[in-house]
Amino acid sequence: MNEFNEQGVKNVMEDIVYQKMESIIDSLGCCTCDKCKADIAAYVLNHVTPRYVASEKGELFSKVQELNQNSNTDILMKIVSASEIIKERPRHEKERIY
Repeated sequence: MNEFNEQGVKNVMEDIVYQKMESIIDSLGCCTCDKCKADIAAYVLNHVTPRYVASEKGELFSKVQELNQNSNTDILMKIVSASEIIKERPRHEKERIY
């Protein structure tokens, strides 16, 4: 998971996006190599509001807030959309790991 950086802050959306992506990636029909997963995560993270925290207590609070149904659905939809884009334009040959 994403650790606090040297300035002592962390974007908890990185953990949330990766957790949700890992839970559904096998059902998306896209490549599951690390490069494609990183591309999907980067796409999603560029399309969601970051949630920076400076403590573990703040991290837990932010993660609990993200559990609401609207946020969950929005992130899942962005993951599906990103997987379609990356599937069409992977950074490797299309015949790779599916």
